[in-house]
Amino acid sequence: MLKSVLREYGEFFLKKGLGLELAIAMVIGQQLTEITRSLSNDLLMPLLMPLLHAGNWHRWSIVYFGNTIEVGKLIDMGLNTLLTGFVLFLILKAANRRQRLDG
Repeated sequence: MLKSVLREYGEFFLKKGLGLELAIAMVIGQQLTEITRSLSNDLLMPLLMPLLHAGNWHRWSIVYFGNTIEVGKLIDMGLNTLLTGFVLFLILKAANRRQRLDG
């Protein structure tokens, strides 16, 4: 039984190309995340820095009953999520437009 499962998995992963496509999508997704993080940290936040009073926004935190809530990291993650979603939206919109033009 294990032999047939492994054979079927090999066919799924290698012959149908789904594993390769997934691996490529993961690499592209990781690069998109890095680009988005750079946009956030190296472009947007330096532009917003004069409006912020407390220096490095990544270090913003709130002490709450002896624990620390990392507000700066939360803002960073939220901003990166919004930017990634917007870039994916633009990519899908361009792909749909191309598909309409081709079809």
